Amino acid sequence: MNNTKSTKSKDGNLEVGHEEITHVCVAPNLYPLLQYILLMDDDIVFHHTYYFLNDSVPERMCNSLPCSVYKYVNKSFHDKIMKRANKIKLRFFKYHCFPFLKHAEIYAYDIPYVSLCIGNRPYKLLADAPNWMTLNVQKNSSAYKREQKHARSFRGRLQRFIFGDLYVHYHGENKQCQTIYLTEENISPVLEGKKVYIKSLDSLWADASEVKKDFIRKGFNITNEDILLLQSRPNLFFSQPLCKDCGMTEAEYVSVIQGIFQNYSEKDMIVKTHPRDTFNYKKYFPEVKIFAKPVNSQILMVMGVHPKKIITICSTAIEGFPEAIECDYYSANVHPKVLAFIGEEYKPSRKVNYKEINKN
Repeated sequence: MNNTKSTKSKDGNLEVGHEEITHVCVAPNLYPLLQYILLMDDDIVFHHTYYFLNDSVPERMCNSLPCSVYKYVNKSFHDKIMKRANKIKLRFFKYHCFPFLKHAEIYAYDIPYVSLCIGNRPYKLLADAPNWMTLNVQKNSSAYKREQKHARSFRGRLQRFIFGDLYVHYHGENKQCQTIYLTEENISPVLEGKKVYIKSLDSLWADASEVKKDFIRKGFNITNEDILLLQSRPNLFFSQPLCKDCGMTEAEYVSVIQGIFQNYSEKDMIVKTHPRDTFNYKKYFPEVKIFAKPVNSQILMVMGVHPKKIITICSTAIEGFPEAIECDYYSANVHPKVLAFIGEEYKPSRKVNYKEINKN
């Protein structure tokens, strides 16, 4: 965790004193970080914001911002101990470590852990992904049911007592969140009674200064070669960390992916891996090309990546692409473990071609 008293970037190019911080961005994944950078004016983004991020954000982006970075992937016993220690530190000592949290304007994607930075303060909710509330924050959605079940459990009540209401009632479903920023119109009961502002990433990118655009390209390490790679083949497959999230074995996942990839030529396929997906696609599909940089598919789209066809099991990455681009969608029905985790109610918001895996 990088939380020194001085808000100076690791590369020494940026130095902002705590007294100059007027805004805070809590972004535990890439999409809300990108939305915030595009949403705010350059002076606030570069000179008056402190960022609370996680380890899915590229290191060069973290190095160019005054920020604290928290590990979500606990690979060792030490990582797990540090995560618990940081949770306690954020809960009870955040105002000592980050005094600007008492008065700064807070923009956040508010899931637990880093949401401890918010405390009891009011905040403005950032988006998790395109159409994320329509897809996940519904009373009958599996994700929402899991959250509500956890909030009512003994563990959930204990966490609420120790860490506060926001730790178990997130996604804007609390009194502290009065304003929500989305990148397209969504439908969710959580939106009722709150101020909702909608502006697409396309519009935000079009309105951004060249300084900001260049900062995003460099921060996310997007090169002209990357764009050419992604434009070199007609089919773009968006992966998901289904082994980690759904408990699939490698053999089960291989069987599913083989059933999908048999419907296409490997020489026409590029796999855009999810930041948490560590599956070795080249081992089983040597002729596919891999794009593994942790970059939002939506920012690639606004930079000119327009494949002829996008393909996925049930990734929300497809939601940011126009419906003029054909989409093959295999759904959570590909495997019982995926269906149990995602739920039968999970449906894409955009037009798709529903497909079944090839079982030959």
